[in-house]
Amino acid sequence: MDLIEHMLSSGRLALDLALYVMLPITVIMGSIMMVFDHRGVLKWLSDLLTPISNLFGASGLSLIALSKMLFVSSIAPLPTLNKLDIQERDNRKLAASLALVLTATQGNVSFPMIAYGLDFGVLLASSIIGGVLASAITYYLFAAKLSSDFQKNTHDCSMSISRPRKTIVQSLSEGGMEGMKIAVNMIPMLTVTLFLLAVLKELNAIQWLTECLSPAFSAIGLPSSAALPVITKYIAGGTAYMGVMIDQIEQGSMTVRDINIIAGLASNPVDLVGVAVFSAIGPRIGKIFRYAIMGALIGLIARALIHIYWFS
Repeated sequence: MDLIEHMLSSGRLALDLALYVMLPITVIMGSIMMVFDHRGVLKWLSDLLTPISNLFGASGLSLIALSKMLFVSSIAPLPTLNKLDIQERDNRKLAASLALVLTATQGNVSFPMIAYGLDFGVLLASSIIGGVLASAITYYLFAAKLSSDFQKNTHDCSMSISRPRKTIVQSLSEGGMEGMKIAVNMIPMLTVTLFLLAVLKELNAIQWLTECLSPAFSAIGLPSSAALPVITKYIAGGTAYMGVMIDQIEQGSMTVRDINIIAGLASNPVDLVGVAVFSAIGPRIGKIFRYAIMGALIGLIARALIHIYWFS
């Protein structure tokens, strides 16, 4: 086993994906979302849709987090969710709001895949349908017995702090810098996970897992090669999943239909990395996380079924 060669090839692929595929998308989408945020568009939409979101148990603020997940990345909603952890008084609504966000696809993974045939319209629809279902089932079933244990002093959070209004150019620059940080910060994790996958391939561990999962994938009309990106996703996260998917597409082992079916199974932030990050956002989210993840799993099953039905 040539470990050095695996390290070098993993680094080259990680840099290629981060700098030439993800960076332009995260910069542009981050800039646009920052302008919307600073201009009050996201807050206006949140206030407008709050009466609707209340029907399925989610907070209006969670809709801002959802939009950042869908159109930027899985990291982008974290500040909004942290604010929700501080401000939301109802633990049931907090759990439902988190379940809503956990069910959605990540923009930094889905947008690059559009160039390879991913149907973003269906992906967006399944994210919203699955998210609403996850939020409702969390609010009305899994977290039904939760009560408010809100003890924080919200004085500082609720006060309106006067800040200089930023120009559109400043907003674009700030959003672009955040997008650049998202792309660059993914390089180390992407390099490590691609290296580990290369090592696991040489040890035949991936082949063994693929053989175990092949009957299940065959039952929904997917080739055995589909097992690798799905395994990668739940071990190493969405960025590594995207890297493996693009590699397999370029090798010709995946069709457009396969890409879209797999997206329903694997395009979400619920993996080992995501669970660790989201459960640590704030102390109250840490307490209700298990309820949110149970609801999110129901939503993700619904998303998978939508994609299997639509593209079969």
